[in-house]
This record gives sequence, structure tokens and C-alpha cells, in this order.
Amino acid sequence: MLTEHAARLAAVAHVTAKCLDFDGTLAPIVDDPNEARPLPGTVELLGHLAAPFAAVALLSGRPADYLAKHAAAPGVRCLGLYGLQEIRDGHVWVDPRLEVARPAVMAAQQDLRDCAAVRDSGAYLEDKQYAVAIHTRRVPDPARWTAPIDEAARQVAERNGLEVLLGKLVWELRPAVRGDKGDAVRRVISDSSARSAVVAGDDLGDISAFAAAFELKARGGDVLRVAVDSADAPSALIDQADVIVDGPTGLLQFLRRVLA
Repeated sequence: MLTEHAARLAAVAHVTAKCLDFDGTLAPIVDDPNEARPLPGTVELLGHLAAPFAAVALLSGRPADYLAKHAAAPGVRCLGLYGLQEIRDGHVWVDPRLEVARPAVMAAQQDLRDCAAVRDSGAYLEDKQYAVAIHTRRVPDPARWTAPIDEAARQVAERNGLEVLLGKLVWELRPAVRGDKGDAVRRVISDSSARSAVVAGDDLGDISAFAAAFELKARGGDVLRVAVDSADAPSALIDQADVIVDGPTGLLQFLRRVLA
């Protein structure tokens, strides 16, 4: 089946947009988020795919400059913070609404540093400049801390006028600014005038990207929603997928088939 999908996509590459998540999709999940890197050969492959396809874009909750540093390839767009950041002409464009909310994010980060649940669990706080994330992947017995950290995250977010976005063993506190991966997918499709799309992801944040792809399908476009499976993959994402691959290695193999 994967070979058939790959052949179909290759035949319509010039009108197809490829929108790919980073963590857990192109890069294996690691205990330290700062050490996440694409699998060897991935960046070069993305560069080769950018030429025949209408668009190739990385869509991530990561800051855009992190994507540019570790996964940039000629012709590949880097959209960070769920599309609220983007590398444009070598510079980081930021949605002005994020700049306004920056003081609230900084206050929330300090609150979390002082929070007993975060401190006692040993959870890792990731400063994303315009958001702050709590990671429990490398915490001993993370299930024990799920409830207290969830409560703390929501309390801190409410106090500072932020919202909480959930992921796999991560709580992200971010400004309540409209913008998700679905919006980013719509932008990539519109900018490239694509008539078909491939969307790949592994977490809850990718469900909105799947939904945006389905909108294109409803308008008669050809769509492929690829779920990158893992032990932590949410069932809601798996259930909506057209194709399921086994981890970043499985996605890399699929992309190589498309190029071949």
C-alpha cells in the first residue's frame, strides 16, 4: 500500500504540498528536547523533495529558528510555534500578538520554576521564548506526577492569561493567540496553490493539521494523512490517518519511496 501511495504522490508532485511535523515524526523523541535531531539523511532528502513538490514545509511547536538550525534544507519552509513563527528571507518573522504576550510567558515561566510539583518532580522546563513547556519524559515515574503538574500548569496559565496545549508527556503554556497547525497547513496550501497535500505527524497537535487536509479533500483534492506511530501515539490521531508508519524510520522510508 505504501508503494502505491508513494507512486500516486510522485505523479502529482507539482501540485502537492508536504507538511511534516518535527518531534516524533522526522526526529525521534529523546529525553532532552534540546537534543532532538532528524534521522541521518532526512535533511538531504527534504531538500531533494522540495524541487519537484509544490511545497515542503516543517510545521512544529518548536521555535522556527530551532527548525532552521537543525532541519533546514533549500526550498523547505520552517514554520515554528504552530505557524505563528516562520523563517522568511533568513529572518524570524513573529506574529505581533506573540510579542505583546511575551511578558505573560516570562511571568508564567518564573511561576513554574517556583512551583512545588515542577520542582519536586524534576520536570524539565523548556523556554520557547513565546511559550514555556513542562516535560516529564525523563522524570522517574511520570504517571505519579501527571495530575499535580496538570493542575499546576492550568493554575499558572489561568493566572497569567495563557492557555495549555497538551502533548505526549508535555504541557505547553502559550498565549491565547489563534493559530494551530491546521492554520499553518492552510497557509502552505494557499501560498503554493497546491491541489493535493500530505500531512504527517505523531501527536495531538497534528490533529488540526489532519483536519485542514481533510478540508482540501472535501473540495476534491487528493490528501494523504500519515500518522507516525509510537507507544505514546494518541488514538485520535491514529484513527484519522490514511496511512500509519512505524516511527520516524518508517516515515523516512516512505519519503524515500516517494522520491524514488
